[in-house]
Amino acid sequence: MNYGYPGNVRELENILERTLALCSDTQIGKEELQLPNKAREIQQNVGNLPTISSDPGLPLQDFLDQLERDSIIRALDQSRYNRTKAAKILGITVRSLRYRMERLGLNN
Repeated sequence: MNYGYPGNVRELENILERTLALCSDTQIGKEELQLPNKAREIQQNVGNLPTISSDPGLPLQDFLDQLERDSIIRALDQSRYNRTKAAKILGITVRSLRYRMERLGLNN
């Protein structure tokens, strides 16, 4: 339930078809579904998600920039400011991370 299915219905359908073809049990549980690693990460990290409070007077772009800035700072802290590791945590390239940091004024 916590997996967002980035491939939408097609991905869900493929996972269920694969599970039915490979599973000999009559009941299907989490282990039998063999969700992609990203799904497991999401399930494990659901409790670690930040609380997002929205300021009703804050323009959307400013809100998104703040959310992006917080995510980048959290990834950098987690990786001890190793940009390659931080980019991997965020699921983006190092080049994209550098660009975003520069745009958000996070460069040292």
